[in-house]
Amino acid sequence: MNPRATEIVKKLSPAQRAGQCVLVGVVPSDSPEYIANLIDSQCLAGIFLLGHWTSRPQLEAMLRAVNSVSPQGIKPIVATDHEGGEIQNVRVPGVNRLPSQEALARMSPAKAQAVVTTGARQLANLGIHMVFSPVAGVIDPDLGVRNKPIAKHHRGFGTNPRLCGQYSAAVIAGHRKAGIISTTKHFPGIGRITEDTDFKTDGITDAKTTRHDRYLESFRMALDAGSEAVMIASAYYSKIDPGTLGLFSSKVMTDMLRGDFGYQGLIVSDDLGSSVSVFSVDGGHRASKFVSAGGDLAITADPGLAGPMIRALTSIATSTPGKKRLANAASHVINVKLAHSLTK
Repeated sequence: MNPRATEIVKKLSPAQRAGQCVLVGVVPSDSPEYIANLIDSQCLAGIFLLGHWTSRPQLEAMLRAVNSVSPQGIKPIVATDHEGGEIQNVRVPGVNRLPSQEALARMSPAKAQAVVTTGARQLANLGIHMVFSPVAGVIDPDLGVRNKPIAKHHRGFGTNPRLCGQYSAAVIAGHRKAGIISTTKHFPGIGRITEDTDFKTDGITDAKTTRHDRYLESFRMALDAGSEAVMIASAYYSKIDPGTLGLFSSKVMTDMLRGDFGYQGLIVSDDLGSSVSVFSVDGGHRASKFVSAGGDLAITADPGLAGPMIRALTSIATSTPGKKRLANAASHVINVKLAHSLTK
């Protein structure tokens, strides 16, 4: 942790610290002025690009507006999904269509890294700082394409943990060459469930993965490669923390990721805005449950949840442990921003 991160966070109010723990989704139809004002007034961490952005002028207008604000001298992060294949939200002229992870795994790791580096540099030139990639999860060979979140959409590197780790490391190296923040996902893996957590509440329980599972080797290799962020899955893990979604589980984030793996980077949630898996929890409290359990940056596809999330996060700071946890979460966000010249 850069000592400056702690110093910056100390100067922020509880509400501003909470704002730095919220990243909102934006779609092409959103008003750039509205989004910029939301970031500025709420001291938000930044945005992630949703949907398919196909107009370069439209994208550039959004990025200009977002990058024109810097609440408390802190610039916003701009993130996007850019795994390749079906999962590529930035499709404007000048940005290559990236092969799917399944296709990348048919190349040599060096070739895959080179392809990713080229695409990542194109994103960086636009003013994008963070990519929600790679998908490090290992696909259960017994499921194959019945694994809808990854295998059905060609999002995985395969069924071998070390091979998945090797290609995840190649993607991360490609991002690092371009100055892009990698977000390894979806810890501790969604390759052993059948349904997609964005759309279903049934079929999203992993009944196999254990705390020290060999399938986790792919994530360990990704972290060793220097992934600056890790996204937590919104699935259930009955052999780790029964009945608790991964992104609300202190066993997953604090005990496993921080403890067993010794990971000190940024912990990001999967979507807390429109994912069906979290609908049983009040919108604002999805963020506070995530941060209280050990997470740092709550992402929501619904910008309208920013206010409720900030209020819920601020409320945890009324206790001494909650105040410390919120400050620590905000410090992790600021630490990444310092590393990428998004604050001074």
